[in-house]
Amino acid sequence: MSIKKILTTIIARISVKHKWQSDFLCEMFELIFSIQGRLTFENLARYSHMSERTFRRNYKKFFDWLVFNWQLIMLYAEIDQAIVIAAIDCSYIPKAGKATYGLDKFFSSLAGRAKKGLEISLLCLINTQDGKAWSLDVSQTPAGLSTKSNDPDGLTRVDHYMDQLKKAQTPLSCVKYIVADGFYAKDKVFKTIDQLGKSLITKLRPDANLRYLYQGQRTGQRGRPTQYDGKVNWEELDLSRWEYMGKDNKYEYLEIYTQVLNSPRFKRDFRVVMVVNTKTKKYILLACTDINLDARTILHYYQLRFKIEFLFRDAKQFCGLTHCQARSKDALHFHFNLSLAAVNIAQVKLNFDPAIKSMNVLVRKAYNRRLVEWLFSQLSSKAEFDLNHPEVQRAIALGASNYS
Repeated sequence: MSIKKILTTIIARISVKHKWQSDFLCEMFELIFSIQGRLTFENLARYSHMSERTFRRNYKKFFDWLVFNWQLIMLYAEIDQAIVIAAIDCSYIPKAGKATYGLDKFFSSLAGRAKKGLEISLLCLINTQDGKAWSLDVSQTPAGLSTKSNDPDGLTRVDHYMDQLKKAQTPLSCVKYIVADGFYAKDKVFKTIDQLGKSLITKLRPDANLRYLYQGQRTGQRGRPTQYDGKVNWEELDLSRWEYMGKDNKYEYLEIYTQVLNSPRFKRDFRVVMVVNTKTKKYILLACTDINLDARTILHYYQLRFKIEFLFRDAKQFCGLTHCQARSKDALHFHFNLSLAAVNIAQVKLNFDPAIKSMNVLVRKAYNRRLVEWLFSQLSSKAEFDLNHPEVQRAIALGASNYS
């Protein structure tokens, strides 16, 4: 399954009006995996028949990446018979330049503090059957937005993240649960996801203000019935009031407890899952707005959330996510979505070709293939070669397999 064949199948299902745009996309996805060095306009031109100016010009033109990724997922992610969840998270992108769009201070998990640069928000779909994550939409966070989730003076960063979810309502129609880390445990997030008809699975603070629901019998007396039965005391936790679900299927040192609790802060009930690490004697609290969802399923879905980090990792290591020279909003948007969409294309290639066992092998073979094709193109026009010949394949696999 070649990249050109994959793209031809997808483009046939979306509205790409001009052939030059589909040709440009084919060239870009081929280049991403087959060049050495950074994914800058100058370096792209070194390996392509297109000029640096052509790359700069096309980066500024609109392309509907949300529709493109959604069609790719429907064709190749095998989600028809599987339960699919969505995950959302942000990633810091190092960048400088006074004229760069979106330049602000954003939190870098690597540095453990806020740094000047850019930030992207990624929405992905995760197939719970095979555990694979697929990029759906990338949105750059604008500069100047308030970091306070309930700032009355204007838009906040949380508003921007929620707008991304609203924009993707059609692809999210196959999703019932959205998973996010503890940063998204905010009232505005819960309300937005309620409006979308979804449920949120997130992480709470270990000292979260929660209270037990009253389970006793009604007295029949006049007045408002008793709703709550005391606050949860995390320092002297009474485990007899929790339902023990046993140990985690994957990590035996994790014990699972669950209870339906009320949050005064968010004014709603949660299915709370407490995961206790018997080695460190520490615990984490997971919360789901669907109180009827099984505790083990909540834990499993939250563990799958980490798959989004692999998308960021592969995009940065192999698809040039942090290499963009552009400074304009449209060009940056194109580059970020192109890099994450390339990870999707790579996953399709990995699924169809068992000989390609990793992104590293894919990139190495793509470069070798491009080099072999270029070498033969420099020979006489009468020179012929079979790309599938074992000796040629041996050359293409140099550095990517155990060929000697």
